[in-house]
Formats: sequence, structure tokens, C-alpha cells
Amino acid sequence: MKSALTIAASDPSGGAGIQADLRAFSYMGVHGCSVITCVTAQNTQKLYQINAVPQTAVEGQLDAVLEDIKISACKTGMLYSPNVVELVAEKLEAFDFPLIVDPVMKATVGGSLHDSGFVEALKNELMPKATLVTPNIPEAEALLGEQIKSFDDMKDAAKKIHASGCKYVLLKGGHLAGLLAADVLYDGNETRIYMSKSYPRELHGTGCTFSALITALIAKGKKIEEAVSEAKFHIVDIIEHGYAIGKGVEVAGIVPQPSFSPEELGVMEALQKAVYEVQDMLPVFYVPEVGINIGYALPQASSLDEVCALEGRLVRVGEGIDHLGGLKFGASKHIARIILTAMKFEPDKRSAMNIRYDQEIIEGCSSLDFEIGTFDRKEEPGTTTTMEWGTEIAIKQQGKVPDIIYDEGGIGKEAMIRILGKDPQDVIEKIKRIIKECSLKE
Repeated sequence: MKSALTIAASDPSGGAGIQADLRAFSYMGVHGCSVITCVTAQNTQKLYQINAVPQTAVEGQLDAVLEDIKISACKTGMLYSPNVVELVAEKLEAFDFPLIVDPVMKATVGGSLHDSGFVEALKNELMPKATLVTPNIPEAEALLGEQIKSFDDMKDAAKKIHASGCKYVLLKGGHLAGLLAADVLYDGNETRIYMSKSYPRELHGTGCTFSALITALIAKGKKIEEAVSEAKFHIVDIIEHGYAIGKGVEVAGIVPQPSFSPEELGVMEALQKAVYEVQDMLPVFYVPEVGINIGYALPQASSLDEVCALEGRLVRVGEGIDHLGGLKFGASKHIARIILTAMKFEPDKRSAMNIRYDQEIIEGCSSLDFEIGTFDRKEEPGTTTTMEWGTEIAIKQQGKVPDIIYDEGGIGKEAMIRILGKDPQDVIEKIKRIIKECSLKE
């Protein structure tokens, strides 16, 4: 069992601070140790009081933990005063475990969470010792004294914060308006982008939870890039499952579950990339009434729980395409059954996606020399599911797994085209060729 340490404030509502950090550590299967810097009086509506723990008590907690327990990673949250920042920096100097600094400055429910002189102490004393600094946009603006209004501003800000001496900066972009939220990771040489759906509601404790998830994954031996990537998937799921405990803001839905395996994470990353690419390049004409789903199976998958897909769908919203729901193994029955049936014949055909049926699209696919299979719902026996039966019929007719499988619908069933491929990128490339060939407009 690995142990991680959080140095932060107590939140009696349980939504943020020490409480959220410890829940996130447990979520990832890591033992949590804690040092409390402040006792706040807050709930889901308002911050009432900040009661700083005496510096000698903070020091005593730190000494007690560090002299006895092997800490594999440490994160800081609300430190409040410059004196505590300096104390923590001094105490951690003798240890070589990774340090994640979350520069907490403001409560979700309103109210400043730091004393005068805190920002300068953080920049000068603690951030130079950090493995990773994880500000959100308002925190980054406070650190730099400048506004961040665009994605390009975020990339520039990450580089400027990195100049403080830390090894990595993760600038969280959830405060920028837009359908997608982009987080920027910068290591002094390379910029990496991590995308997710943007959520209009603000949950209590998501910032604390995200940095704590990263800390726990680093404690378990993950590299920074891997830890951020995996934590991103977890935090999206946690936000999706946020819930109300009071009369104000909801809290992050931290329900314990095991870490993803490397294979599962690889599948999710490839699928997430494809989802955003579809949103960016697919004309809304191609979106069927029931929406679009896209799936990607683990190698040798044989059950629905081994196929990752969207919990919701890609749907038309105005003149664009929005993403409803997160990625989850076992989320889809229809697209998963198509993939699993295809894999019985050709195990490398692990991805599929549905689009709107249109005869001109089918003609365009024929012009591209795609293998095209079809089935008639009227001939379906009552002893199997449509997707398994129809996919198998189309494969047997062609003698191989087709690029395209379509049906013309039936009573209460929308006509549909499915595109099959080895992986999501293979499916995306086929869609791009179809769009170019058909040149369809709304």
C-alpha cells in the first residue's frame, strides 16, 4: 500500500480540502495521510470562517507523519499564510518524493483562502521545489498578474509559471467558456493538451480532487504525463456523477473504483481523441436522429464490459455537435455488439461508429471501393439481437468484415450506417473520405 500526504485545510461539508483529498486517495487505492493548516467553517452555500491552525501545530503534524511513514507523493492545497508556505517548503526540503502544489486561493462558494503575502511566498519558496503545479485560470492570473482569455493565453501562462522553477505546470482550463475544456501540461520543452467536455455547473471540490487523483497516481508510480491523462478520465466521471448534499453547489461524486489498466487507458485515450475529432470535423448532416456513438474494444474482447463507448451520444445542438456523457466500458449495447460480432471473424476490427443513413452516402462509399454489407430487419429471427444478427449476416455475405454495414430501418427503427475499422482513427479516416467524396451539405 502506497501512502500519499495532503497538506491543506479542513472543509466541514466534506466537499473540498482535506476531506476531498483523502476521498480521492482512497478512490485510487492509496493510503492518505494529512496535515491540517486551517479549520474552515463553510458549507455548500458560503464560507463563514477561516481559523488558522497554529504554526507549531502544523509543524508537529508534519514531523509526526514524516518521521514514521514512507510518503510516495505529497500535495499541498490551502496553506493560507506565507509563514506556513515557508514552513512546508523548509520541512519538505529533506525529502525527495514528488511534490504537487495546488495553489488554492478562492473557495467555490466564494471568499479568499489566503492571507497577504501568500502569493509571493508560494512563488518564491514552494513552487521552485514542486514537481507539478496545478493552477486553474483564476489562480494562474493571480500568480502572473495578468488575464488569461484564450487557449493561446493558457499556453503562454503555463510557460511563464514554469519559469518559477517547477518541473511541470498543469494549467486547468475549465473556467474558459466553450463546449470543450482544455488542460495544458508544460514541462519546459513540450506542451501536451488534455481535453474533456466543458460543464456549465460548478462543483465544490473538483480542483482539490483532480490534483489529489494525480498525486495518488504518481504515488503508485505513474509518470506525470500518465498520471494527468488517467486522472483526467477519472475527474470527468466524478463530475458526471456529482450530487447535491445541501442547498448550494453540488459536490464531486467520488465513488471508489480501481485504476484503469494500461490497455484500458490506451483504449479510452484513442476513443476520446476520436470523439473530439468527430465534433470538430463532421457536418451535422451526418448525425442521425438517435445520435452517434463510437466504440473501441480491448484486444480479445468478448463481453460488452470490454468495449468502451459514450454513455450518452454525440447529438446535434444548433449548428454544431455536442457530446453527452463520458466514456465508459460497458456503456453501449448496440455499437458494442457490432464490434464484438466483427471481432469473432476478424479480431483486429475493434472499432465502429454509426452515422445517418442516406442513399447518396452509400453511393459515395461504393465509389470509394469500400466493402459494403447490408441486412434487412424484416428477416430478423426472434432468437437474437438485431446488431449481432445483422452484423453477422453482412459479414457472411461479403466473406469478410465490411467497411460499411447499413440497413434501411423498420417500424420504429431509424435507418443507419455503421462504419467499422481497426481502431477509432481508422474509422475517422474512412469518415473523412466519405465526406470528401459526397460533399453533402445540410
